[in-house]
Amino acid sequence: MGWLNVSNMIGDANPQERGELSEAADSQTIEFRCPDGSSDIYLLLAGLAVAARHGLEMKCALELANKLYVDVNIFSSAHERIQERLPQLPTSCWESAECLLKDREAYEREGIFPPAVIDGLVKKLKSYDDKDLSKNLYGKEDENEKLVNEYLHCS
Repeated sequence: MGWLNVSNMIGDANPQERGELSEAADSQTIEFRCPDGSSDIYLLLAGLAVAARHGLEMKCALELANKLYVDVNIFSSAHERIQERLPQLPTSCWESAECLLKDREAYEREGIFPPAVIDGLVKKLKSYDDKDLSKNLYGKEDENEKLVNEYLHCS
């Protein structure tokens, strides 16, 4: 899609938008890792909206984007140092709950997520008691297979 088309679309969708847009507006991206079917779609979409708002309101968003920008295959051995400097995603429900607690202010701002919802999600995530699961099951193929068969249903 050409720059002119995007500019026209922005003007059509936002009639009060004035002025010229920079070409950077055409190259904006987000990363959205698709959740599985067990996700609550309402909380998911509300969380995505909160994340977008948070990113737009951040004072140092551009600096953070530049710091985290990657234009190479970080899984290649030639670029492993880049991967080492990037923040890691949670590896368990327990770690996800800890991240949610750390960032709860962003979700609760303006009453989007009531504290009881955040507390309930944290409680549910921690109830799986999987804090060190990855480390504890490393190299134990039989136990890994049992866990997959019990909790992941693919057909």
